[in-house]
Amino acid sequence: MKIILAIDYSSDSERAVQKIAERPWPPGTVVRVLSMVQNIPPSAAELWFDAGGSLEVVLQKRLERAEELTLKATEFLCAKGLRAETVVRRGRPRRVIADEAKAWLADLIIKG
Repeated sequence: MKIILAIDYSSDSERAVQKIAERPWPPGTVVRVLSMVQNIPPSAAELWFDAGGSLEVVLQKRLERAEELTLKATEFLCAKGLRAETVVRRGRPRRVIADEAKAWLADLIIKG
């Protein structure tokens, strides 16, 4: 079974990761932990205080945070005995999730 788990920094995402780890899955199940970085303008604080005025630095930091988030969830799922992998994509969540599910031929999509 191929499962896409779309997560962000919400408590709903934390619960989704927990629930997947607790549930029994068929042998060979793979969980693809997916996080998205949207192409939206940064807040003034994010741009000036965190990135020194550079839009490229803002994007890079967003990508790094998304990679850390997916890696943490993947490591947790693997520690619980599941096969899991990480994917970080850029774009609008609805489109990214749909495209990823179609390209990967996912059997189930879970959004946290």
